Amino acid sequence: MSDEKNIKSQAEDIRKELDDLIGGNSPIEETINTDPELPAKREKPRLPSYTELKTSSSKRAQKTITSLMKFYLDSDIIEKDEYIQAKKKIDEMTMSSLIYQLQAGERALTTLLQTIEDGDIAPRMFEVLATLQKSMLDIIKSQTMYLMAAEEGTKRIARDIELYRKREDTREISEASGGQQTSDTTQRGTKDLMRMIRSGIDDANDEEIEDINVEE
Repeated sequence: MSDEKNIKSQAEDIRKELDDLIGGNSPIEETINTDPELPAKREKPRLPSYTELKTSSSKRAQKTITSLMKFYLDSDIIEKDEYIQAKKKIDEMTMSSLIYQLQAGERALTTLLQTIEDGDIAPRMFEVLATLQKSMLDIIKSQTMYLMAAEEGTKRIARDIELYRKREDTREISEASGGQQTSDTTQRGTKDLMRMIRSGIDDANDEEIEDINVEE
C-alpha cells in the first residue's frame, strides 16, 4: 500500500508541475487575448460582393444619364422618341460598365492593401499595386471622357430639335397664310433691289459723262 501511495503522490506532484508550466487551468486562447503586450486582432472589413457592385453601378448609371438628358431635353421627348430611348439605354450600359470596373478595381485594391499590411511585402505585390492604381486612373479618365461625350451628344440633339420646331412653325405660318405673303414679299424685294442697282448704274454713267465734258 505504501508503494501505491508513493506512486499516487508522485503522479500528483508531476501533474501539479505540468499545470504550473502550462499556466494553470486557463486556456491558451484566453491567455493570448488578454496579454496586453500582443497586438489586438484586426477584423477585416466586409467587402461588397460583385453582384452588389453590378447592381449599384447600374443604378448609378441610370440616375446619371437620366439626369443628364432631363437637363437638356423635355420629358415627353425622352419618354416617347424611339431614338432617344435607344441612345439612353446604350449610354446607361456603357456608363454602368465603366462604374462597375472602377468599383471592382477599388475592391481589388483594398484587398491587395490589406494583404500587404498583413505582412506579405514581396516586391511582386508592390508591382501589382502600382499596375492596379494606373489602371484605375485610366478608367477614371475614360469615364470622364465618355460623360463629356454623352453631354455633347445630348446638347446636339437639343439644338436639332429646336431647329426642327422652328422650321415646322415657319411652315405652318406659311401654309396658314396661303403662301402668298412670302411670295409677294420676295417679289417686292427683288424689284426694289433691281431698281436700286439700275439707279446706281445710271448715276455712275452720268458722273463719267460730266467728267469727260469738263476736261474737254
